[in-house]
Amino acid sequence: MRPTTSIALCAAALLLALLALGAAVAAPQDPGGERREIGRTTERELNIVLTTTSGSVAIGRGEPEKVLVAEAVARDHRPSAMNVSYEVRNRIGYLDLALGEGDRTEEGGKKKVSVTGLDGGEWRLQLSDALPISLDMELALGSGSLDLTGLQVRDFNLETGASDVTLRIDTPNRGQIETMTIESGVSRFVGKGLANANFRRLRFSGGMGTYELDFGGELAGEVDVDISLGVGLLTVIVPRETGAAVVYEKSWTSKISYDGDFRATSDTRSVTSNYATAKGKMNIRVESGMGSVRIKRR
Repeated sequence: MRPTTSIALCAAALLLALLALGAAVAAPQDPGGERREIGRTTERELNIVLTTTSGSVAIGRGEPEKVLVAEAVARDHRPSAMNVSYEVRNRIGYLDLALGEGDRTEEGGKKKVSVTGLDGGEWRLQLSDALPISLDMELALGSGSLDLTGLQVRDFNLETGASDVTLRIDTPNRGQIETMTIESGVSRFVGKGLANANFRRLRFSGGMGTYELDFGGELAGEVDVDISLGVGLLTVIVPRETGAAVVYEKSWTSKISYDGDFRATSDTRSVTSNYATAKGKMNIRVESGMGSVRIKRR
């Protein structure tokens, strides 16, 4: 090989190396993982723990073969913080999602989140509809749009702080929930299609805010609903085809009102005219501190 040819080849190789190095330096770095995907492997069910410190989170139905598709939306050219961990043990997939800026600590066996940043973030999460799911969620500050339509939910626990949260279930849940728990703090909470959740017992606790529990959907059996209200306004919507009995603990600081065909059977109990004959029945127990409760028929 001629010397000039050898020199040319070396120069070309050096130029290519420099170009590759420059591209590597100039390439945008992973901005905190703006999109995460977890594919299915050997898991037969999912156990999901989700915590947010501040911001907005949306949950919906995803693809069967993907345990999770998560997108963090950048704000002010900064990615929304998203920490994801996942492992499969004994055919159960354990998914831990920490969204936002905060530190997790263990206290009395329960996970706590301390907020270190209040600039918020935005996340969109899609969950597999092919696996039974246990959901344990804590939303501190911000908003949540939780659409469980089409998912197989077998356990559901939700705790909200100063937030605005909407939960909806438009079609019957393919799983069955023994006890569905919702704790809402200084917030606004709206639940739509709650009868579709397919629960045996629902426990709702409201602190100080406005709340709506709409039990639309398919209710084939008899269920129990326990409601505790502090200082706030609660509207409970019971479909006309559903029988309902309401037990209310009266106090001089709270009040309850009824729409439709409720009739009092005692000082503390009222029932609908179709309670004895309805295919679906709700036994509702209400405790209120300084709140106002309205039971509506629709």
